[in-house]
Amino acid sequence: MSEKPPLPDETQITKAVPDAIVEARAKLITLDQRAEEAIDESVPANTRRAYEFELACFLSWCTRHGARPVPVEPRVLRAYLLELCESGRDPADLPTGKPKGPLGYSTLMRALAAICHSHQRSGHLSPWKHPVIEDTRDMLGRRLGTAPKRQKRGLEAVGGTTLLFRVCDQISDDVRGVRDRAMILVGWAGGGRRRSEIAAARVENFTDTAEGIRWTIPRSKTDQHGKGLIVLLKLEGDERYCPVRSLRRWLSVSKIEEGPVFRGVDMTTGAIMDAALAPEGVSRRIQHYVKMLGLDPAEFGGHSLRSGFVTTAVRLGKSTPDIMASTGHRTERQVHEYVRREGLHDAAAPGMIGEALARAPRPQAPPSAQPPQPPPTPPTPAAPAAPTTLADDLLSQFTKPFAPGGRR
Repeated sequence: MSEKPPLPDETQITKAVPDAIVEARAKLITLDQRAEEAIDESVPANTRRAYEFELACFLSWCTRHGARPVPVEPRVLRAYLLELCESGRDPADLPTGKPKGPLGYSTLMRALAAICHSHQRSGHLSPWKHPVIEDTRDMLGRRLGTAPKRQKRGLEAVGGTTLLFRVCDQISDDVRGVRDRAMILVGWAGGGRRRSEIAAARVENFTDTAEGIRWTIPRSKTDQHGKGLIVLLKLEGDERYCPVRSLRRWLSVSKIEEGPVFRGVDMTTGAIMDAALAPEGVSRRIQHYVKMLGLDPAEFGGHSLRSGFVTTAVRLGKSTPDIMASTGHRTERQVHEYVRREGLHDAAAPGMIGEALARAPRPQAPPSAQPPQPPPTPPTPAAPAAPTTLADDLLSQFTKPFAPGGRR
């Protein structure tokens, strides 16, 4: 029978356990910090900036009023939202910029969402569903209306404007123009891509195929988990409006072989920069060209590519599922919102009664329902005629015009 190993000294056990616990706790703290940083990085940059701005304003407001920001009393939060609704932000609460007057419903909901998010992150209950806040949201919705602000006009390819083609016709053939033509046509034909997706496009995301170019979009505003979306850019007959030829020409002119596709161009020298064009740059280039057409640039932006693609697809009779497959929209309601904004939801209504009557046999209306006949046109006095025979006189009696209901 083998001997059992000797037990360690009690002092050694006592010393080893605290050291192991301290080391494990330090590792746990490090993991927690890394997880917190990863969560912060996963939030879209625009959302993070908006939330940080809203919280800075709210904290300043609470400090000035001697109120506790977290957890906030629901009535204090209600007072804050009401002030923003009626008067807007106080200059003392703004970290940068100037007040812009009373806030709209969507901006108020953004401020509320930022405050609720901070409560959840700090381990407190979100006030979003508190009865006082629910009543406040309902009141603000009735007072201000929940409809979103007017969205940017679309660059459509059909209809009365055909703005997409008119914009392309304004683009010059210099380095910046070659880039802009490729950027606009690729963004439009690629399913109406958002400006952030265009700015994030990289050479590695494009693959030549027999039909054109396949564009893999690894991540987007509504795809934060990176499932990805693949769209096909097809060759078009007219090279002025062909996204494939335009993109290939830009890559040839710019000699870009890797990294960002659409980059800044120096206004003086025409030199191509290493950094990607900012999303705001996409909007500014579109605004530049619509201004050349005599249109208000404030009505257009980066989203004009997306709205123009959707409304054009609807006008051409494309199905909603096909449109969603190209744009990456997750619900049909999002697509229908574009249709509603452009008034296309009424496209089937005007003239339907007339069209139905033209196709269906029309029943004879009863005499009482027949429309009144216009009064007869009085005869034009004729020149004196030659003497006629009796037969001519009788015949003329049967060819004279009569009033309705008259007797011969």
